[in-house]
Amino acid sequence: MSSRRHFKFRLTRKQKQRLTTVIILALFVAGGFWFLKHPLPKEHERIPFLHGTPKITIVIDDIGFHDKYKSQLAALGSKVTYAILPLLPCSRYFGQLSKKTHAEVILHLPLDTMTDVVPGPGLIVDTMSDGDIRELLGRDLASVPNHVGVNNHCGSRGTADRRLMTVILTELKSRGLFFLDSYTTRDSVVPEIARQIGIPFLQRGIFLDNADSKDAILAQIGNLEKVASEKGSAVAIGHYRKNTLEVLAKEIPRLESRGFKIISLRKLLRAQQD
Repeated sequence: MSSRRHFKFRLTRKQKQRLTTVIILALFVAGGFWFLKHPLPKEHERIPFLHGTPKITIVIDDIGFHDKYKSQLAALGSKVTYAILPLLPCSRYFGQLSKKTHAEVILHLPLDTMTDVVPGPGLIVDTMSDGDIRELLGRDLASVPNHVGVNNHCGSRGTADRRLMTVILTELKSRGLFFLDSYTTRDSVVPEIARQIGIPFLQRGIFLDNADSKDAILAQIGNLEKVASEKGSAVAIGHYRKNTLEVLAKEIPRLESRGFKIISLRKLLRAQQD
């Protein structure tokens, strides 16, 4: 019968303290190596999304009065859509500029307001006959080269008028164009009529610069991120202003680095149809 001996090791207090120190140092070093291979995500790095890659489309409204910010606009390249007002001194210039910048172009169509303010030349109002609406719409479109769609400029009364929007959307469909509802009123009938007619349409999600300050614009871009993350896509509308264009020049690369995809209106329409 074999005998077993049991040995017990007893450490002094100093030895226990030294052993504890060695273990802590070893864990610290091991942790350092782990973080080198698995760094914490930085604020600007890509983040995971629940519904795939969220898509953002950015439209710049009210282009055409002047060309003071043409270099800032051109620097954004194809990351923004030009919404160009008709029959203005620089309407044709910016339509042609889009060929160089590869930006998408839409007509920014002036429609009637509840306050009876005249938002610019080419204005369509509900007192016009169907024929007059189509004739003026044709002139407005002709003044903006390279357009692929239309969105409304103002239009709190116009986009709530069934006859008016039926005539406009039917004409746009016959020309192979789409419509972006700037959503200036909750009474808009655009979604209902567009579905009835069968014309592709989108609706604005966020206005970026109701307040023309960089801090306010940055706050709205934060809201844009939330909407796009939750819904999978969002359309933002800003205006042809220095603050807006300068903020976008910095924020668009940041949005892309965080995993948002900046696309045109037509690409967003195709993505929603897939």
